[in-house]
Order: sequence, then structure tokens, then C-alpha cells
Amino acid sequence: MNPLSEELLDIASGAAEAAAQFLVQGWAQRTVVSTKSSGTDVVTQMDRGSEALLVEAILDKRPDDAILGEEGGTRAGTSGVRWVIDPLDGTVNYLYGFPVWAVSVA
Repeated sequence: MNPLSEELLDIASGAAEAAAQFLVQGWAQRTVVSTKSSGTDVVTQMDRGSEALLVEAILDKRPDDAILGEEGGTRAGTSGVRWVIDPLDGTVNYLYGFPVWAVSVA
């Protein structure tokens, strides 16, 4: 693996781990704050908090990278690297207490 790939993997895994810990700690606070395209396409405060944490973690290490976040944390970059994040992949499962969800960082 080349050095850039290793750096990006380290950043992605560290950010995802921190966001997952945030979501586990906030398990009791999983309430809907809004819907997107339909009544079943929900957003929780935890989605937004997780995305903010991911964006901050990435930009701390790679401030010139672009980010496309599912909950609106989108920003342009100049480095040629674009991160795509889903801060709570499986929001409905999380919301209803079904422990099948993930933090996705690519």
C-alpha cells in the first residue's frame, strides 16, 4: 500500500471508530429530528452529531480535502481527494433499537 493510501485508511478508520463510540454512547438519545425524502427517511440528532464529528476529524488531518456528507456536511476541496461519509448507515435500525447499523467512510 502506498503512503497516501495508508494515511487515508488511518484517518478513515480513526474517524469511523470515534463516530461509532459517539453513537453507542448516545443510544438513549435516538429521536427523530426531521425527515428527508419520505416519512421513513429520517434524520436523528445522532446522525448530525456523528457527521460533525467525522467532518472535524477528517479536516483536522486533511484540511484541503473535499467532503460529501449525507446529512449536509458537504464542502469543496483543492487536494483532489474527496471523502464520502454516511454518519449513521442504518438510521431506522438505530432509531428502533435494532443493533444493525454502521458508520461509513470512503
